[in-house]
Amino acid sequence: METIERAPTFAEIGRRIKAYREKLGYTQEDLARVLKVSRPVVTKIENGKKAINALELKKISDILGINVNDLLKPVKEESIVAFFREGKDDEQFYEAVKEIENIFNAIIAQIELRERENG
Repeated sequence: METIERAPTFAEIGRRIKAYREKLGYTQEDLARVLKVSRPVVTKIENGKKAINALELKKISDILGINVNDLLKPVKEESIVAFFREGKDDEQFYEAVKEIENIFNAIIAQIELRERENG
């Protein structure tokens, strides 16, 4: 199956920061102190709840002793489109797609029902 690369999400960057921090034995409090932010801000960064800019990424990577590219490394994913393009015949995959289609149809039916009820 063809793989595609995409930019990491803030949550994925945060997980990488956490992994490097823990590998070094630093606490969130340690990182917060050096960054001159509160521990809850570090928690938000690691959970992907706070967007961080290039300067913050550089500062964090310097503190952790890594290259900023280690945090921004693209994420590789298998492409569903490529799966179909390859013409694979996988019954389990088709059943999963059918189940997803059934879920979408149920959601659409609920939306239409609510729209009719609300006039």
